[in-house]
Amino acid sequence: MILLLLGIFFRFASLGERPYWHDEAHTLLRSSGYTLTEITTQIFNTQILDRDQVLKFQQLSSEKTEFDVVRSLATEEPHRAPLFYTLLHYWMRWFGNDLTSLRILPSLLSLLVFPAIYWLCLELFGLPSTGWIAIALVSVSPFQVYYAQEVREYSLWAATTLFTSAAYLHAMRSPKKLAWSLYSVSIILSLYTSLLSLLIWVGHCIHAIASQKVKLTKPMSAFLKASFLGFLGYLPWLFFVAVNLSQVERSNAWMFQPTPLHTLLESWVTNYQFIFLKRSLAGSWSFLFTTAIGLLTFLSARSLILRTRKATWVLIALLVLPLLITFVVPDLIWGGLRSTNGRYFVPCYLGIQLAVAHLFATQLKNGSNLLQKAFWRFALVSILTAGVLSCTVQMFQNRLSEDLAIASMINQAENAIVVSAEESYQGGGTIGDILTLSHLVQPSTKFQLAIRHQVPSLPNQPNLYLYKPLTYLKQNLQQTYTLQPIYKDKLFQLLPK
Repeated sequence: MILLLLGIFFRFASLGERPYWHDEAHTLLRSSGYTLTEITTQIFNTQILDRDQVLKFQQLSSEKTEFDVVRSLATEEPHRAPLFYTLLHYWMRWFGNDLTSLRILPSLLSLLVFPAIYWLCLELFGLPSTGWIAIALVSVSPFQVYYAQEVREYSLWAATTLFTSAAYLHAMRSPKKLAWSLYSVSIILSLYTSLLSLLIWVGHCIHAIASQKVKLTKPMSAFLKASFLGFLGYLPWLFFVAVNLSQVERSNAWMFQPTPLHTLLESWVTNYQFIFLKRSLAGSWSFLFTTAIGLLTFLSARSLILRTRKATWVLIALLVLPLLITFVVPDLIWGGLRSTNGRYFVPCYLGIQLAVAHLFATQLKNGSNLLQKAFWRFALVSILTAGVLSCTVQMFQNRLSEDLAIASMINQAENAIVVSAEESYQGGGTIGDILTLSHLVQPSTKFQLAIRHQVPSLPNQPNLYLYKPLTYLKQNLQQTYTLQPIYKDKLFQLLPK
């Protein structure tokens, strides 16, 4: 119970300390009902703009409704399911759009993980102790806490993944109409939270076929009907995905950038370790901690296979493997960095935490002697302590941000003008950074933004700053100005030659 209260505390602590980052700015853009085309045509026009003219695209306006939220996603990013963005739109309407109030929504949604994982543990193992250990693990997991505080859909995805899997097992065990209706609804909610939930549903299909031994039994028939109804509810959005497939490919083009194998391996280790421990806390002991976590995962998988029914461990494996295969295998064969983003592996990490919870519950209950039980009790306390320390460090590190550092340098100047550019009218990366910066600079700061190949005519005044410049813009301005580095290669002061 203490760890649960700590987990709740960590999820709501310092919500206003960490500034928005690139992806969250895009969330606000979509939830406000705007499109990338609108923002690029209206403000990336080489004109000098007030900060509020940029911030407009992060706030609700009377001209935008929830239908604009859906339209924005359906036409430009259909791979992003609309449930969370629509919820956030209403939240902004009811509670405003300051940083703290917006972060409260994903933090509240993250609390649904606790009852959902407890229910799933009861359906999988039938032991309340396993459920409580699982709650303890996710309560102080730095990964879970981090995404609980981010204005993105991932805390909701964690909850719907667990709830859908628990509803599936409950319906298969107790095949009543109400149970199957609940499963259909859970499928719809999960799919409208993340397109990747299709892989969770595919896992349920495989599990149902295997558990019913490829026979059309009553549970199998009920599963097919419930899945059909759930999938039918998702068809409208799947239609948008199919029609705008080119937009999906364009939005995810960054995933296909060639990435060295050692970079992939380093990202995998960091993300994997983040389930239980923040890497900065591990320091020079990182390899040792990663090895220990790897051994713990191996023992957990072994215990699952040896000590539970096949139907139990197969379902957990189906939470983990489909996403691993989808992201890791293509990166290894064709190259890319799909698998470097830990947020795409939410169900995988939950599967690992379920397996670890089962291992601890089993060893603490069935240990052959007092010494063995003491060892596993020490191991559990150690991993939970690592989680608490990681979340504590993370809470204070929220105040450290590259964007804050850049904004503070710009804010030292009076009437500063920030100059930058975007790749195209469909976006390319800079938009999110510009929107993030607009939240942090003084109201007197102005922006002068261009689209690729456009060179803005800059005013003859001091305090001109070039922010994250594209190569073409940097080369053009170097003909007239000296570019004095202010912050790495991301902020330059423009000094007339």
